[in-house]
Amino acid sequence: MLNAFNNIKTVFVDIDDTLWDFSANSPLALLETYDHFVGDAGLRDRFVEEYKQKNTELWDLYHYGKIEKDFLVAERFRYALERIGWHDTSIGSEMNDWYLDNLANRSIIVPGADALLEHLSHRYLVGALSNGFIGIQARKLRSGGIDNYIKIMVLSDEVGITKPLPGIFECAMQRCACAPEEIVMIGDNYDADILGAHRMGWRTIFFNRKGVQVEENVATATVSSLNEIIDLL
Repeated sequence: MLNAFNNIKTVFVDIDDTLWDFSANSPLALLETYDHFVGDAGLRDRFVEEYKQKNTELWDLYHYGKIEKDFLVAERFRYALERIGWHDTSIGSEMNDWYLDNLANRSIIVPGADALLEHLSHRYLVGALSNGFIGIQARKLRSGGIDNYIKIMVLSDEVGITKPLPGIFECAMQRCACAPEEIVMIGDNYDADILGAHRMGWRTIFFNRKGVQVEENVATATVSSLNEIIDLL
């Protein structure tokens, strides 16, 4: 497998649920946001479920450029408030801002993220390639204590193009001044990270932490923990 990663110069890594543990941090921030703005304990569980379902749906649309960021961030909270019958859905945008600020201060990273970045930083140029938002993603990395390893930051919110669309990968190649065959993409989202990078000729490592089943895995390598990547690169 080592031969599959010969001649690599740059490694791009996704942020959410690859380096910074969104799955652990987000529920904590979401509950604090709900309690701050709504506070009705009897509606809390339903609010969380409605929010999570709508947020997933909206992010799938956002990945493929079918909706704008502004609609995503306002609609996910407005919808959840409406579904629980809350009297004032106009607070959705304010809730979103409060949630994102709270979220960015959370420090839980994915197990092995710091060791992996330390390892990679001695061998390659390391960049972050994310569909997350300007002003939030860098804070997440800083809160997790891993920002110093990232030398290039390419965000869809800045570029105006989301993974898996080709344009964001083309921008990343320009930033690192590397050819496609000199780049590896590491990520947990098969469609956005792996298929997107594969179509551009990059080599890929699918971080399948949650055991997602895919029909035809085109990843150069698949791992279930970040520690396994150290042996590959």
